Amino acid sequence: MLRISVCLFLTVALVGCGSSDTSKPLPKTAPVSGVVTMNKKPLASATVTFHPDAGTKGTDCTGRTDEAGKYTLTQQHGAAGAPPGKYKVTVSLIMRGDGTPLPEDGAGEGGVAVETLSGKYSDLGKTTLKADVPESGGEINFDLKGKKKK
Repeated sequence: MLRISVCLFLTVALVGCGSSDTSKPLPKTAPVSGVVTMNKKPLASATVTFHPDAGTKGTDCTGRTDEAGKYTLTQQHGAAGAPPGKYKVTVSLIMRGDGTPLPEDGAGEGGVAVETLSGKYSDLGKTTLKADVPESGGEINFDLKGKKKK
């Protein structure tokens, strides 16, 4: 059941939400970056996703944190930043069975991957994280609380 859940999550994350019609121009974006910490310590290798909310136009925008916890958003179709507006935010940290971060190309054949963050951060239906992207963009930081699941 866990493998099915992880596969479903990865499929949704890769496919994303929004129209598959790429002939329509995407909304203008603003540069967005920030730092994700957990208990005030940088959270490396996490995927940060801004999901449009409350009438915000556009598609999901994602970024992956580096060793310092810094991320920079990119729209699903490649444009830098995110359209101005309101977002629900998820932060996901999927680890392989050996406890190492999942590479961007997946766990590999027969690999096992597990979400290590609480659903209040990693599950779109439960997330407590929100962001408001202004016209000028900016830095949006998140300090998560708690412990990673093992």
